Amino acid sequence: MFTPNAEILRGLGNYLVKCVNNPTASDRKKGIYRPRMTLIKRMTKNGTELPLKIEFSAAKLLYGNNVEEVQESDFDRVIEALIRNMFDMGVIVSREDIINAEVSAFHPSKNIELTGGYTSRFVIKEIKKVNVSKKFDADHKDFRNEGQSFQFYTNLHSLVIYDKVQDLKKPEKRAIDNDQNIIQRSLFDVLKKEEKKEILRIEARLAKKIKVNSVLKNLGYKTNPLFKEIFKKDLCQRILKDYWQEFIMSENLFLFDMDDKAIPTFEKIFKNRPKIKPKEAIYLVGLRTLSREGIRDTRAIIEQYATARTWYRLADDLPFLDEISDKTYHGWVKQVNDSLDAFKPFRLSTSA
Repeated sequence: MFTPNAEILRGLGNYLVKCVNNPTASDRKKGIYRPRMTLIKRMTKNGTELPLKIEFSAAKLLYGNNVEEVQESDFDRVIEALIRNMFDMGVIVSREDIINAEVSAFHPSKNIELTGGYTSRFVIKEIKKVNVSKKFDADHKDFRNEGQSFQFYTNLHSLVIYDKVQDLKKPEKRAIDNDQNIIQRSLFDVLKKEEKKEILRIEARLAKKIKVNSVLKNLGYKTNPLFKEIFKKDLCQRILKDYWQEFIMSENLFLFDMDDKAIPTFEKIFKNRPKIKPKEAIYLVGLRTLSREGIRDTRAIIEQYATARTWYRLADDLPFLDEISDKTYHGWVKQVNDSLDAFKPFRLSTSA
């Protein structure tokens, strides 16, 4: 049931042949979610191996969508659902092999319901202002779909933030979640017309094993994890909070102040730096004003007329602007932080 027929890998050579077993068009049309499987032959120091790569969404295995979220207690159900689906696709695998499978990539994520009139579009527009340049200088950043998604990434990892409800109605090629079946897409009508929910999705996509190991090591977890070791609330929560803190919250909170008036800021600068010259204080007010419209945009304009080194010198003053913030942040900041702290699985009120 692989394409090409996996029997070809039994012969000599064929190390460049990739055999795949993916969901069919019929599966998608019927709303049946299936994993993606790949077989490829490789040489190791111990001889020839035929590893089976399995890609899947745990939530979609159980619910047919990833709006609803799984939790640690769902582990056995996920294992059984995966084995059952693989069997239907012509692959027999033991429970122990799945439990102890090596993990080469995974995407901890959280769906966060916004309240109080906040929309995903507004939050993404605000997040777009942040300063991530020092960490992603050589990497592509993307803001697309009319403000419905924002991501910055390298080949090893990415942080993706998007409007989950709006993403449900997009064609597969334009959606951030590009593995949607008819059931997943049909949720759009429920969420917009009946529930009227605003759902912000945050994903830390660890795309390569080297990055998986690096992140786990930095957080004090063991490297080269098995499937049973990453299906843990504590681990996924810590990874996502670490990404959120490092790339969004760190030194950027002043961007999300409710108060954007220049005169109070001018006074705070003198209060915190009594010996500062008026010209320097005015410069800091200007830097704060421009930054609140977008740090990345401000940098881009500066670098049209000066070097990157000039920008780095200016960016050294951003932490001070964060220090003098009045900390009256937009309510969505607390909503996201509280949701990441609680890390409770999102559930639709209409679900069984």
